[in-house]
Amino acid sequence: MSSHHIVRDEQEPALIIHDPIALDMNFVESLLEWSPTVIVVESALEEVLKWGIKIDVVVARHESLEKLKPRLREQSPVQLLGFETGNLLDNTYQFLLEKGHMAVNVMADIYNSKALDLAKLYSFKLDSVIFYNNRKWVYAATGFFEKWVSTGHHFGVHPIAPNTFLTAEGFYNSRTNEMIMEPIELTSEVTGKVRIETNAKPLWVVEELIDQASPN
Repeated sequence: MSSHHIVRDEQEPALIIHDPIALDMNFVESLLEWSPTVIVVESALEEVLKWGIKIDVVVARHESLEKLKPRLREQSPVQLLGFETGNLLDNTYQFLLEKGHMAVNVMADIYNSKALDLAKLYSFKLDSVIFYNNRKWVYAATGFFEKWVSTGHHFGVHPIAPNTFLTAEGFYNSRTNEMIMEPIELTSEVTGKVRIETNAKPLWVVEELIDQASPN
């Protein structure tokens, strides 16, 4: 894989790589297309170094920094962040906020609570999309999601808060102000815009990635 460009823009989502096998490489390349700030967590570093991309930041435990430096000589300049305590992803989120980033893409195992503390993630004012198992998990903090899709596109909707009432338009089995307490699946009935909205309750909207998906 060729290196991505050098120009950085804090308006573009940064990319955190915690699980390097969360996505097939063609999807990784699409995330790199707009030259994000690439941040790699220590446990993923050896695999990501094989990709031949430019890494901007490495996040590790403080005691690991010295042994990592020789592996990163060819990546210079690269910033090393060492933390003695706390979840490494939480610390990375805080770093991005301090740098003025507004959004982040994260390659991580969404089911691994030790790696990804979802409850803590909700407290950060940072738009987040989690990528795992070739699926895209969009955190809709205000309970609103809208996208242009083709007929037959599948979504999973995962409520987070109690008393979540859902309205879904453009799907087979569309819903109007219906309470949901468990994850549900929706399939688009139209080629056009679909909309998911709650009573201002947050939720996750999950979709399987396809090679030629329409842009958001």
